[in-house]
Amino acid sequence: MCSVIGIISMQGRDVSENAFQMLSALKDRGPEGFGIIAPEREKKSKSLGRLRPMPSSEIILGHCLLSTTGYALQPLSSGDISICHNGQIYNYGGIVQGEGRKMASDSECIASFLSLQLKRSSMRAAVKKFMQVAIGEYAVGVLHKKRLYAFRDFSGQKPLWFGCSDSVCAFASIPHALYKIGIQFPQPLLPGHLLEISESGAKTRPIFTFGDFRKGIPEKHSLQSLGSSLLTAVKLQCRGQKKAAVLFSGGVDSSLIAKLVSSQVPDTRLFVAGAEGSQDLVAAEQSAKALSLPLEKIILQDKDVESLALKCISRLSFFDRMQIGLAVPELACAQRISEMGYKVVFSGQGSDEIFAGYSNYGKILAEKGFDAVDDEIWRSLGGMWSRNFYRDDMIVSSCALELRLPFMDRDFLNEAMAFPAEEKVLSEKDVLRKRPLRALAKLHGLPDFICNRPKKAMQYGSGSQKIVSRIFR
Repeated sequence: MCSVIGIISMQGRDVSENAFQMLSALKDRGPEGFGIIAPEREKKSKSLGRLRPMPSSEIILGHCLLSTTGYALQPLSSGDISICHNGQIYNYGGIVQGEGRKMASDSECIASFLSLQLKRSSMRAAVKKFMQVAIGEYAVGVLHKKRLYAFRDFSGQKPLWFGCSDSVCAFASIPHALYKIGIQFPQPLLPGHLLEISESGAKTRPIFTFGDFRKGIPEKHSLQSLGSSLLTAVKLQCRGQKKAAVLFSGGVDSSLIAKLVSSQVPDTRLFVAGAEGSQDLVAAEQSAKALSLPLEKIILQDKDVESLALKCISRLSFFDRMQIGLAVPELACAQRISEMGYKVVFSGQGSDEIFAGYSNYGKILAEKGFDAVDDEIWRSLGGMWSRNFYRDDMIVSSCALELRLPFMDRDFLNEAMAFPAEEKVLSEKDVLRKRPLRALAKLHGLPDFICNRPKKAMQYGSGSQKIVSRIFR
């Protein structure tokens, strides 16, 4: 989980101090290295303080590093462009053609790919081509010909915010960094969009959105293709990892992820948080035993929930009982995961949206039919960036952890969305739903009591929602 920033003066003034303030606001997300680049000048260090004195410039691109598979300070340059990158490109080894050399990292791949494309096309066309071939989750900042650009993946897994004041325009991974420099009303860059910032201001345009992705869904579907794509996704996301943590509830989603991740990373540990005797703690213990994987249980008392809830409110910058109820057990796990020396965390996030896992899908089916269920699945997926992904990123990254979501892998999503709604939820009385995923779990040898466990939302299964509601009446 890294962070990116970019800032340009609209008055031709030095913005180095603004850039330093922005990086300071982001250092918890990427505490292992820092770097900035301006036209013809750059500076990198393992320590934020050692970036000073910063080179004077009216335009700066910057980065904070959390190393998960290697150590390379950013920004990186290729030709006449420089980039900084938050996220992972899992197929980076095969998407740059024509250089005749192996890419050392996904960040180097991005820089080389865009540089090659820009020799024969515009920035917009280069970014679109990248989005069409890249598999992963990413938010990328670019410096090119005294202009700043930024873009993020079509599902919006990695955050990016931007805004302008009277004197500067800027972007950053979280809005707090923009508040630091007087930008009072930052807005999120929409998933699959390109941001361009110059001395005259900021503008955005769609490049490759969820709507574009939907047009490419195959007509045919099979459980075999679904399973193959998920296994490939997990293998790619586990590559280079010596240890991995899994957010675990004992349900079919997290159990399948745990099973596959542990097949690739021997040191895989499961983490669950909940009130004493809560359903998640009981189910997680049963499922972890069946999977023969170590489980770390965090038992939450009322005082723990109150403290965690206040931290969540601070990090999310809003108060919503439902979101705080979800964030509390997540933060409890993230803190313990970080304390135990893990950096990469896997989650089953996304499966309920993809496979109609929530109870409201049954109600929609009863009232409006399968076509309406399918429309709701797409609507829910398209809205995850502003809800689920933002919450998870702000909570997990605050503990210097990187979150990975195999169910949101592009190729898996492509196969999963080929399944019609009538194969995901059989009828309005189908209390299990998520039928293809449950069938996949059975193929991987998960016991029936896991495969057939009904959905229980984390905030209720952990017992955190009840405590949050009692504390914040």
